[in-house]
Amino acid sequence: MTRWADFDALSVGQSARSTLAIDAAMIEKTAALTGDDNPIHLDVEAANQFGQSRPTAHGVILLGAISRLIGTELPGPGSIWFKNDIEFLVPLFAGDRVEIAATVRQLSTASRVVVLDITATKSPDVVVATGRAHVKLPAPLITQKANTMSAESQVILVTGASGGIGKAIAEQLGLAGMTVVLGCHSRIDAARDSVKRIKDAGGAAFAVQADLAKAENASRLIDEAMAHVPRIDGIVHAATPRIAGKPFLETTTAAFREYHEAYVCVLAELVRLTAPAMKERKHGRIVTILSSYLAEVPPKFSAYVSAKHAALGLCRALAGELGPWNITINAVSPSIVVGQYTDELGAAAREILVRKTPLRRLAEPGDVAAMVQFLLGPNAGFVSGANLPVTGGILFP
Repeated sequence: MTRWADFDALSVGQSARSTLAIDAAMIEKTAALTGDDNPIHLDVEAANQFGQSRPTAHGVILLGAISRLIGTELPGPGSIWFKNDIEFLVPLFAGDRVEIAATVRQLSTASRVVVLDITATKSPDVVVATGRAHVKLPAPLITQKANTMSAESQVILVTGASGGIGKAIAEQLGLAGMTVVLGCHSRIDAARDSVKRIKDAGGAAFAVQADLAKAENASRLIDEAMAHVPRIDGIVHAATPRIAGKPFLETTTAAFREYHEAYVCVLAELVRLTAPAMKERKHGRIVTILSSYLAEVPPKFSAYVSAKHAALGLCRALAGELGPWNITINAVSPSIVVGQYTDELGAAAREILVRKTPLRRLAEPGDVAAMVQFLLGPNAGFVSGANLPVTGGILFP
């Protein structure tokens, strides 16, 4: 496999050198290849008329040697030299031996452009050319599959894992062979029951406790998790405060803040804490659980829905920013899921929900878990920035 240049490994001041030995045969081949048969390069008398003792080498020979240094050493394979500001100071002749030096002057992370200082010197310490080269280092188009971990080798942190959707996700991932850290707040016994089920089936799982009502508590969750596992390869953010509808005019600013903190700020903090290590490994999988309420907004849920929309915006922003390091960030939006909420609705209300769903049933926690498992696996390695509905056919506009 080709060893592509690594932009992230470059640093200002880094340098590389190469040598160029010029002979008459090289000059003749250059004339034949380029069609530049200017007599000053090939004929002694013509060179003498311009004050040179012998034919001069084509400038393109030196440029070719600089290109070789850029393409093989610094930055290395995959480099595209797109801007040239080289000044030729003295001519080169057959028999000259030139040392070329390239030094990183500037790095632009956003555009992946490297600015190099170029110096060419021949014995005895005569500078023959100097200037700068601007080089773009695009990410190779086909590299990520090599960096994609198998599902079974990943360590996944699931928040809100003591009940409902989070519990189903954690158990399904654990039973599928992933190492799972179950994060929960108050229902630690329920999380431990899931851990036991996973371990009894031969899997690896750990329960950790932290209150994610505040983003600053995310660091405690990560610290607790890292006491059990060597790394975190993926995050599934399913933690949620209690969801309750209330007319907008009765909804306080505190309610808006509560949902925004749980869905947006906590997710941002979890990613901030884990993404640097994911970038180093060039692998990361992040999934957040949203809601079909993003598509068909019911009354009395303004605080909840606005926070979920903000979380989707965060996912899409991070997908663009972290994608170059093979970190995917996606959302899953289920419709109403069978659980305590549907139990409280009553039979008539449940029947209405079933009839408005094209597949004529309500979502189950396992439906959501299956979608999350797919997004964490290698077959979804090219899916990022998406909001995938698990709605039984209820379509998003």
